Amino acid sequence: MNRLFMLLLLLNACLIQEVCAAEEDAPAGAKKSIPERVGDSVKKGGEWAGHGIEKGAKAAGKGIKKGGEWAGRGLKKAGEKLEKVSK
Repeated sequence: MNRLFMLLLLLNACLIQEVCAAEEDAPAGAKKSIPERVGDSVKKGGEWAGHGIEKGAKAAGKGIKKGGEWAGRGLKKAGEKLEKVSK
């Protein structure tokens, strides 16, 4: 729990630093408010997290499929051995 809390504090500090740096670099007419920029950053982070979850789900699906194929092969071989023994 403490590690998670420290990670969140670190991410928050990085986010605030990025927002403040962007505020200094932006031209006068293009400045957004800090809450808008924080919201944009959180939105981008959420989108990337979603991409990671999708990739993880695809990888898990492939792994489950391959595991099922291996289990099927093993059951088939075991069934063949049982047939030989029963004859």
